[in-house]
Amino acid sequence: MKVVISNPLGAHKTIGTGEWPITSHQELLIRTLREAAGRAAQQQRTVLASFTQPVEWCDTIQAFTGARLAELGECFFWEQPAEQNTLVGVGAVTSIETDGRTCFVDSATAWRALMNDAVVTYAPTTTPTPGNGPVLFGGFAFDPLSLRTQLWADFPGGLLILPRFLLSYSANQVTLTINTMIQASDPIEQCAQEIEASARQLQAAIEHAPMLPRGKTSSQLSIHEIRPASIWMEMVANMVEMIQHGAFEKVVLAHAIQVKLEDPAGAFDVSITLQRLRESYPAAYVFAVQRGERFFVGATPERLVQAQDGQIHTMALAGSAQRGETEEEDEQLGMELLQSEKNNNEHAIVVAMVREALKNHCTSVYVSAMPQLLKLKNVQHLKTPIAGELIPGRCILDVMADLHPTPAVGGFPRQAALEAIQNTEKLDRGWYAGPLGWVGAGGHGEFAVALRSGLIDGSKATLFAGCGIVSNSDPQAEYAESGLKFQVMLRGLGGSN
Repeated sequence: MKVVISNPLGAHKTIGTGEWPITSHQELLIRTLREAAGRAAQQQRTVLASFTQPVEWCDTIQAFTGARLAELGECFFWEQPAEQNTLVGVGAVTSIETDGRTCFVDSATAWRALMNDAVVTYAPTTTPTPGNGPVLFGGFAFDPLSLRTQLWADFPGGLLILPRFLLSYSANQVTLTINTMIQASDPIEQCAQEIEASARQLQAAIEHAPMLPRGKTSSQLSIHEIRPASIWMEMVANMVEMIQHGAFEKVVLAHAIQVKLEDPAGAFDVSITLQRLRESYPAAYVFAVQRGERFFVGATPERLVQAQDGQIHTMALAGSAQRGETEEEDEQLGMELLQSEKNNNEHAIVVAMVREALKNHCTSVYVSAMPQLLKLKNVQHLKTPIAGELIPGRCILDVMADLHPTPAVGGFPRQAALEAIQNTEKLDRGWYAGPLGWVGAGGHGEFAVALRSGLIDGSKATLFAGCGIVSNSDPQAEYAESGLKFQVMLRGLGGSN
C-alpha cells in the first residue's frame, strides 16, 4: 500500500492581456486565503483554500486547448455533451497518489483529511453546484496488482488531482474555481497577486487559442495488432473451455491495437480528437487526462457510479450487438439482443453483483425490472439502471471500493476472473476499464468506466477494447465485436468519418 499526497510548488510565467475577470472579487479571495492561513496556524499543517466565482462562457474544447497552451501544468477534460456538463482542470496544487489493493480506501482517507479543514467560499453571484468548488479529478488502474510496463508510466494505481484552476460548465453558468494550499507563514497579498497573474495567463491563452477546423477531417493511419487475431481468438476459445469446466462464469478479455500516423513527424491533435468524439457520441462521457506529454482519451458509454444529494446511481451494462443499416434492421437487432439468452445471462451476472456491492453502502437499493437498450453510434448494449440511498458519512470513493471491477469489465466470480486475466491476457491495461471521474467536497461526484479509449503519445496511440466471454461465446464473433468497439477511437483519431 502506498499513499502519496504531494503539494507542487513553484512560480509560473505571468503574461496575458485583457480585463482580469475577478478583480471585483479580489477582497473575497484575500479573505479566503487569510482564513485558511489562520486554520493552518491552529492545525499546524497546510490547509486548502478554495474560491469560486462566475466567468464568461467560451467553448469547452477551446478552453482545454488554451489551458494546455498556458503552460500552467498538466490538464484534464471531462464532458457529458448531452447533459451540458464539463470540467476543465489546469495544473495541480495537490494530488493523492495511491497503489495496491486498498487504493480506493486510501484515497478516501486522504480526501477526507484534505477536506477536513478546507476553507471553501463562493462569490455572491455564484451558485454552488456539485461540479464546482474543490473538485478532484482522476482515475484508477483496472487492476493495481497487475503487470506494469512503461506504457502506463505516470499512471499509478490511483491518482486524484486538485487543479490550480477548474472551469466548471453547467446548463446555467460557468465558474472558475481557484485552489491554493496555504501555510500559516504564507504572505497572503503576494499569494493573491500570483493567483491573479496566473489567471490572467490562463485567460489570455484561452482567448488566443486557435479555432478548431470546421467540417470533417481525416488522417492517414496505420494499424498494428499487438497480439495477432489468431492468437487472441485461441485465447478466447481457451477461456470458453475453462468456463465450461466450471473455473468461473464470465471473464472479460481486452484486446489492444497500435495506431500510428503515416507522417511520423506529425502528432495527434487531442483537441480535434475530443471534438470528433463529442460530435459522434453526445451521450457518452468524453475525457482526456494529461500525464507529461501523453493523454489518456476516450468516449465511454458506461457510468460506474454517481453520488448526488445522498443518492447513488449506477447501471449494469453488459451484452452487445451492432447497429442496423436501416431503422427496421436496427430495431430487429435490438429485439434480438433483448431476447438473446447469451447476452441476458451475461447481463444478469452484472446486475446481481452491482446490487450486492451497493448493499454495503446503502440503506436501500432499487433495480429496474427489465434491461433497456442503450444505442450508440456503432453498437448497442443492454442496460439496467440501479439506485440506492447512501448511508450518511459515506462518499463515492467508498462505494467504488466494492463496485470495481464489475463483471462487465472483469468477470465473475471477481477474483477467479482477475487471476485468469493476469495469467492469460499478457497486456498492460493500465487505466483502461478502470474508474475515471471526479469527487467534490461533499463526497458527491461521478465516475465512468474508461472504455472506448486509448493512450495517445505524439504520433502513435494504443487503443483498447474488451469482450465479455461466457460459456457459449464464439471467438470469431468476439473478435468482430472488439473491432466495432475500436471504431470509436479510430473515428476520434480521424481514421474514419
